[in-house]
Amino acid sequence: MLQTDKTDNIAKITINRPGKRNALNRGMIRRIPELLRELQTDDAVRLVIVTGAGEKSFCSGVQLDELIRFEGTDDARNYALVLDAMFDAVFRFSKPIIAAINGYALGGGFALALACDLRVATKNARIGFPAVRIGAILPIGCTLQLVEQIGLGRTKDLLLTGRLIDAGDALDFGLVEHICEPRQLEEKTADFAGQILEGGDLALRFSKLVTNHAVQIEIERYRQSNADNFAYLSTTPDWKQRIEAFVQNK
Repeated sequence: MLQTDKTDNIAKITINRPGKRNALNRGMIRRIPELLRELQTDDAVRLVIVTGAGEKSFCSGVQLDELIRFEGTDDARNYALVLDAMFDAVFRFSKPIIAAINGYALGGGFALALACDLRVATKNARIGFPAVRIGAILPIGCTLQLVEQIGLGRTKDLLLTGRLIDAGDALDFGLVEHICEPRQLEEKTADFAGQILEGGDLALRFSKLVTNHAVQIEIERYRQSNADNFAYLSTTPDWKQRIEAFVQNK
């Protein structure tokens, strides 16, 4: 369900569940940090690209039916922490990492893209955070990175309404750095990667370390309390009702 290909110092991780809109299940959430650890020690890999299989969806978020099968609050809290650990592994990855966004990137799906350093999106991309509509909240890393990326007002706009925005609005908001036609995504991402790889590896690494530092401190500060809030929400009747209704209407 996660496919890795390597070409010319670049590794591409593809979320390969097009029949499920490239949703992330528990196994994939645990596997992504493992993959990054493997790529971290591979000296032939200088940059990583993350994308989704097909043209309709980069990643539609976490697999929702898993959210109504928790075996109590400890299970829900652990799920939140493991999910946050996945985003943290992407955010802390020392080599440059680009998200190539094809189609929908929703909730945890765009959180994954946001944890990457830079984002290229197709013009048919649709981005949003519908967590409130299913009675849930986002991982702390995503929320704080959103505030850092686009400001408090726009973050609240997207989180409190749960609305979707198109690629043009995402570019205006500062959520993505480039947009292109769907057929040009691979080429545009490769060009972007080539420009980055003109830099020295150590300089790229230290540039990431410095620019991510302040956000990382805040993420660590609120990680546990956010997981506790997630676990509490999972016990409410509203949680199950909203998620079941959302899944049935997809």
